[in-house]
Amino acid sequence: MVTTRRRWVFGAVALLVVALLGAGLWRHVDSPQSKTHDSAVADAAKKVDQVLFEFEYDHLYQAYKYVHSASQHPDVAVLTVSGETHWQTGVTMVLRVLGHGVEIGADGSVIDERDEPICFRLQLGPHDDRRDDDIECPADDPLQVVQDPSLSGVDERVKSALQAAGPDESAVRAAIADLGLDPAIAQEVTAQGGRVGVALRAAQYDCILARVTTKGAELWRPSHTQLAPGELRCAAPTALGSNFGKSPH
Repeated sequence: MVTTRRRWVFGAVALLVVALLGAGLWRHVDSPQSKTHDSAVADAAKKVDQVLFEFEYDHLYQAYKYVHSASQHPDVAVLTVSGETHWQTGVTMVLRVLGHGVEIGADGSVIDERDEPICFRLQLGPHDDRRDDDIECPADDPLQVVQDPSLSGVDERVKSALQAAGPDESAVRAAIADLGLDPAIAQEVTAQGGRVGVALRAAQYDCILARVTTKGAELWRPSHTQLAPGELRCAAPTALGSNFGKSPH
């Protein structure tokens, strides 16, 4: 009778293990790894939160713009995408996000620490949005997306160069060329009424406008709201217009 009971218990445990493996939950039973894994999932989830925030902030709804925006994050890769627009077909994306996992002991010391790829499925529209965290990562290679250039940290260099050039179009063009900015940054220069307008555009919301007069050079970075589609253009004429330097209402 005891032997039969032991066989029954062993069989039940074996069935539980098989069930866990089939459901993809075995890693959570392996407690030495699960704490680090759960920490990595939480870290990666914060990065996905930021991706989704930017989708909303930038009023995106087209699949290719979702892909481009998500891929600008250094720890995020888009593995798959289907659909065309949020409101019509809906868009489904799978992101692979690098999460940093840490297991902390009772005394506050680090027991284990590692980076781990975590995958997320985003269903955006057409009726509602849904997000599945920590799914099994597909074998697909990441989609190849060109990284946007950046105007971060160049403001003082640009202002100094334009200050030295003065309101002379040729001198301004030469001064900008000498800065050695990323060739992917769009550059526009125009002269009007003894003033020179300059526009440097790295991305939709990464723009520097400058106005050069006999009094010197003024730089302005329009706000995110002002650069939204249908609002101000990141163009040299804007630098010479009446909206230059004004805060959004």
